[in-house]
Formats: sequence, structure tokens, C-alpha cells
Amino acid sequence: MQKKYIVICIIALIATGLAMYFLFGGKPSSSPSQQNSSPVNANTESAVNTTKAFSIQEIALHASATDCWTIVNGKVYNITSYVPRHPGGDDILRACGTDGTSLFTQRRTDSGQRVGSGTPHSDTAADQLARLQIGVVAN
Repeated sequence: MQKKYIVICIIALIATGLAMYFLFGGKPSSSPSQQNSSPVNANTESAVNTTKAFSIQEIALHASATDCWTIVNGKVYNITSYVPRHPGGDDILRACGTDGTSLFTQRRTDSGQRVGSGTPHSDTAADQLARLQIGVVAN
């Protein structure tokens, strides 16, 4: 009976390990500094050039739920894939095609109106956002 229990535990550990491997794509996790140098676009799962510069006018063209780019602290993010999963619902659409820095960092509109909890987004949210970076705002 004891051997059977040990075998079951070993199989469960192996299954858990395989599930984690496939869940996270078989890639080791990266530090935040590595994420900033080579973030992943969730739509294509490929590395993107985060130094590509986009004009404000170009970003403004991506202003819908099905094509949503935003700016946070001078960086450009394609958040289209995240829009349907956003825990705050449609509030994320306020950032589409615009500078969403105050919405993300303070959960307030540029005019100061509180959105959602009115508190800054979590570190987890910042990590998720970093993976969606596609470039920077052109000077």
C-alpha cells in the first residue's frame, strides 16, 4: 500500500511539472529587465522592437475595442488582446488611441475623474502591460 501511494505521488508530481511546462510555453521566466528589452506581443507571441517610434497620430488610429493601442509613460502598447479580459470591463476602452498614463497609474481620467477603484494598478498589471509593448512615442 505504501509503494502504491509513493508511485501515485510521483506520477502527480510529473503531471504537474508537465502541465506547468506546457502552460508557460516551456520557456524559463524572465526578469523585469529582460521583459523590457524583449517584450512579447500577446497577439503574435513574438519578440517586438520596443524602440520603434510611433507618432501620436498613428496611435490615435487604433482607438477601438478590436484595435486598441495606448501610451503609458511614453511607451506604446497594443492592448487589443487584453481588452476582452480586462477585469474593469469597458473602462479600458478609454485608453484606446490615447495617452492612458493617468488611467493606468492613478485610475483617473486626464480631467481627474476617478475610474474603478481610483488606486494605481498592481505590479501584476504592470507586468502584463510590459509584455504588450510595441514601441515608444516619437519625439
